[in-house]
This record gives sequence, structure tokens and C-alpha cells, in this order.
Amino acid sequence: MTDQEIRGVWIGLSGYILWGLSPIFWKALNQVEAMDIVSWRVICTFVFVAACNLLLRFTRRGKVTPLPFLRNKLSMLGGGLIGLNWGIFVWAVESERVVEASLGYFMNPLMNVFLGVVFLGEALRKAQWLAVTFAAAGVLWLTISLNAFPWVSLTLAISFALYGLIRKVAPASPLEGLRVETSVLLIPAVAFVLLRGNASENLTSDTATVILILLSGAVTGIPLLLFASSAKRIPLSILGILQYITPTIQFLLGVFAYNETFDSNRLIGYSIIWSGLVIFALDSFRFASNQTSHVE
Repeated sequence: MTDQEIRGVWIGLSGYILWGLSPIFWKALNQVEAMDIVSWRVICTFVFVAACNLLLRFTRRGKVTPLPFLRNKLSMLGGGLIGLNWGIFVWAVESERVVEASLGYFMNPLMNVFLGVVFLGEALRKAQWLAVTFAAAGVLWLTISLNAFPWVSLTLAISFALYGLIRKVAPASPLEGLRVETSVLLIPAVAFVLLRGNASENLTSDTATVILILLSGAVTGIPLLLFASSAKRIPLSILGILQYITPTIQFLLGVFAYNETFDSNRLIGYSIIWSGLVIFALDSFRFASNQTSHVE
């Protein structure tokens, strides 16, 4: 690997580890209701992105290029999707469903493949079809055995996969894309804070809560910027392997740190899905290796 790729791996590791550890941060705000957290998260992320844009203009002595109209509209849609994702994830953490949330991010690569077929007309290799089938079988097992549809996992997986699809169709710099997305969410977030009387009390409560709320913008923005920086430096095959770090850390936190329920039925369902992920990862690695050898 080149020095640039090694640096990209370390940057990517940092981003994925921060995402994986994020339940610890949101758990620390457990005394604040989920919708209040999400509203303040949007506001603080908007401020963080605005500050980064100002810094970028100052250091480069130029302007941040605005997105074309179509990309702007798609980024606005992306804002709605990422807002939904943030809301469900924070609620899941507060509701002691970190393990269920982690499954959503385990399933995300397979959901990306499925959306590629549906919206982009991409063809799947046999191993990819097998991996998607395993994932569907795992979800079916969890639904039947637990007598409950794993809506948290699927909502997180689908919303983030659709968000990724929009970013692929209408690519934008991380800062510019996040600026448009948080701008879309800013008005409803501010309205919620103003209309909900006790929401503003979060900034007049104890000092620790105030600091955590104000840090939520950086906690949201920094991993995203690290991911974008890493993606420019390393092959997608390596990035695809690194992405499993986040749900793995979240899963371990849920089971061992927060003592969430993980019985035999869940173990079977998760194992079926994990088997599909192993097939998917091995196939992706083999395909990337073949592509590299052909180029050489």
C-alpha cells in the first residue's frame, strides 16, 4: 500500500470507530428526549458545518461552490432521509435497542446492492444474490421467532442506503452536501425547539448536558468528514471491509456494556444475516482483486 492509502486507512478507521462509539455519547444524553436531541443535533450540526465552510473560505480565500439546482433538490431529499436516520438511531439508543440498531448497519451494504439493482439497473453476481437471500431469510426468521418485525433495523438500513444512493447520483463535497441537508432540517428543528416549551430548558440544565448538546454537531460532522477524506484515498474494497467496524462496535456495546437481550432466536437470525455478509465481503474482495489484476 502507498503512504496515501495507509493514511486513508487510518483516517477511515478513525471515522468508523467514532461512529461505532457514538451510542456512548447519545446514552449520556439519556435524560433528554429523543426528539429534543435530534432537533438540537440538527441545529448544532448546521452551526458546525457553517463554521467549517467559513474556515474553508478563509484558508483558501475562495468561495464554496454551490450545488446545481438538481443536486440541490436531491440533497434536500437526502436531508429528510438522514434526519429520519438520526431520529430512529437516537431513539433506539435511548430505548435500549442498540443491538437492533447495529443490525441495520450490518445490513446496509446488502441494502446498497439491492437499491443498485432497483434504481440503477445494476446486475448482481450469484454470490451477491445469495448474500441478499441470506439477509432476507434472517429478517424473516427474526420476524417469526420474535413475533415482531425488526422495523428499527430495516428503517436504519433503508434510510441510510437511500441517502447513499442520493449521494452517488448527485455527488457533492461532504461539507456542501451536509450544509444543504441540515438547512432543510433547520427550520423544522428550530420550530420544534421554540414550540416545545421544555426543549429549550435543555440549554439551561446542568453544565454537562449543555456541553454534550453543543458538541453534538461536531460528533455528527467529524466522522462524516473523516469518511469522505478516507474514501478519496483508499480503494472501495478496503472501505467496504472497514464499514463493518461501526456495527460491530455498536453490537458489542449493546450486548456487553448495556446488557441488552440477545437470546438464541436473535443469535440464529443474526447469524444467518452475518453469513450473508461473509459471502458478500469475500465476493467483493475477490471481485476487486480480479479487477486489479486485469488492470495490471
